[in-house]
Amino acid sequence: MPPENLPTFHPGRAGSSIIVCPMQVERKAAEGCGRPVPVIQCGIGRDAIERAFVRIDALPERPRHAVLFGIAGGLREPCDRETAWVIDRVIDAATGATAHSPTARLAPPKSTADVGHADTIVASPADRIAFAARTGASLVDMECWAFAQEATKRGMAWTIVRGVSDGPLDDMPIEVLDLVDQDGNPKIAAAAAAVLKSPSLGSRLMTLQARSARALARAQALLTHMLDAVDGSPVACSIEHPALIMGGTFDPPHRRHLGMLIEACRVLSASSAIIVPAAANPLKDAQAAPAAVRWEMLQAALRDPGMPRTSAAIMASGCELERGGPSYTIDTLRTLLPLVPGSIEHGPRSVRLLIGSDALMQLDRWRDWRAILDLARPAVVLRPPHTPDSVRTWLAEFSERYALGDTTDWLLPLAPVDLCSTDLRAALGRGERPEGILPTVGEIIERHRLYRA
Repeated sequence: MPPENLPTFHPGRAGSSIIVCPMQVERKAAEGCGRPVPVIQCGIGRDAIERAFVRIDALPERPRHAVLFGIAGGLREPCDRETAWVIDRVIDAATGATAHSPTARLAPPKSTADVGHADTIVASPADRIAFAARTGASLVDMECWAFAQEATKRGMAWTIVRGVSDGPLDDMPIEVLDLVDQDGNPKIAAAAAAVLKSPSLGSRLMTLQARSARALARAQALLTHMLDAVDGSPVACSIEHPALIMGGTFDPPHRRHLGMLIEACRVLSASSAIIVPAAANPLKDAQAAPAAVRWEMLQAALRDPGMPRTSAAIMASGCELERGGPSYTIDTLRTLLPLVPGSIEHGPRSVRLLIGSDALMQLDRWRDWRAILDLARPAVVLRPPHTPDSVRTWLAEFSERYALGDTTDWLLPLAPVDLCSTDLRAALGRGERPEGILPTVGEIIERHRLYRA
């Protein structure tokens, strides 16, 4: 019997996220979200966002997901003061151009809004009414458009979470921009001087501060939700940043399985990678380990601290195990691709099937193999005794025989996969502890007394 109630997607090795906050108060709220995600404080406005992404570019490994977190102004109901929203659409007030967040679909129900980008503060109720009429936005800030553009240029998924500090009928003190330095830190002396000059400003600033704190507390809950949701879901794919799907029996999963996947993610600049353990491979003999134990081993391998990192989100899907019976790739693609943003829009070159050269040479034995190629393209890694030249020759002949067109990009420039589960099972059966088995997987093998002669 297959395991029951397995998730369609289960986070395994989530790709890294990073949070960008214009102001110090926003950074402190983001750091209190309860998730170990780095936070950059950058200052207010378009230029500050561009500087933040220069810092992101200098990181040893670019995150695959960026979040803009902080406060914004409300323009219309229901985006009133002290509410919080996930942004689904950004509008540039200067040009009317729009951008849609690739992650907003993961937001809780009735929690999304659109935001307009302004290069100056929109302070008075009259200004807000005019800005809303011109842009159609419900919120306004000074960073959203630059943030969306910078993230998109780098192939990063992006999320914007905003708490509303001031509503449609509130007057924002225009002095606030002069009370924060270019890095988003409060200018204490300047604030004191401004209050001495205009005593009424002090009470207005205190009211704004209190509203901002309550708005950020609500936004913090949405931030946590979005970080968790994105880490458990595929990111939007494209031809430049495809989704990678790797099937197999994983009996047992070994270092080269995941090493090969991570190397392929880097070569292809993949946005996400989905590992799909088979219930039963119709082209292989029955597996030695039960499906539930193979799932347990795969989850342990994905979480093993010894595995290298990648900017792609790596997750497992239990769709084949829950379906039971022989696992056919065409069924799996038809199940998964509607859940992978961009896969239908950008076509088969935006989804790659990671397979060995041995499996490639059986491709025309797969069920509905032509339909598979209409949905995804192979990404092939060498398996001994094949060589790059022999695989390229085979691909050319295969392409000509079936009139497939150009297949030259199917073969990945990766080292051959020289480790196989059959050899590992044999070694385990002899009582050995092969190096290819991760320690966390070895513990499960011992506990379940697997592969013993």
